[in-house]
Amino acid sequence: MLEDGSPRYGIRTTGLTAVAEAPTRVPATVEQTAEAAATLDAAELKMALQYRHALRRFTGDADVVAALRQAHPEEFSEAEKMAANRLDSPAIWMRGARKAYDESTIEEADKAGTMLAHIGGLFGSLGLSIAFLTIVVGLGFLDVPPVPSLVVIVGVLVVMNRLQRKLSRKFDPRGLPVRIFRDEAAVLWDDVVSATFLAVLRSKDVPVDIATSAALTRGWNHTRYVASMAQELRTNHADPART
Repeated sequence: MLEDGSPRYGIRTTGLTAVAEAPTRVPATVEQTAEAAATLDAAELKMALQYRHALRRFTGDADVVAALRQAHPEEFSEAEKMAANRLDSPAIWMRGARKAYDESTIEEADKAGTMLAHIGGLFGSLGLSIAFLTIVVGLGFLDVPPVPSLVVIVGVLVVMNRLQRKLSRKFDPRGLPVRIFRDEAAVLWDDVVSATFLAVLRSKDVPVDIATSAALTRGWNHTRYVASMAQELRTNHADPART
């Protein structure tokens, strides 16, 4: 204890307001979050999605964010417009992210000398599809009964699925599962809107407490962090200091 009777360590509460407010630092522009989101590709966003749903289960952010949106509808509408102006709809944003990923992998494969192998894998996949169609047509021409035909078709599909995965691993080692469904895209898009919403409120000097600020930015901060880790893995995979 200090001489005046106050604790030596801890936080003095005398004279402080009951609810702490977040720092009033405002980003360079309120469009900053949407601009950063537009630079992410589908692989980075897909990796973020794989862990994003845990935030919904273990935090109570949804209710806090919904209450603030109802309290400030004009600022929320402004944030939505900013996200839409830069990213368009969630589906179009994901389409652009997929295109960015495809272009980057083609460039990486070309530099690494694996483009020809990638083309070989495409031809192998095409060959498997032709073989499957040939079997189906052959079953029809031979007038095979329905039940045996179904068994053969299911068996061929199982074998083809395994062969397709092997072809992908062998000829396209840089490929990642980057398909993002519409409802998943909406989650990421909403995270961008929430973070932009906070920036709009701060730009208008609307007080937002620390807990609410964290709730508004948690999703976007998660996406940004995971995306940075994905970028590091893809660009520094050969760094001997990390092996």
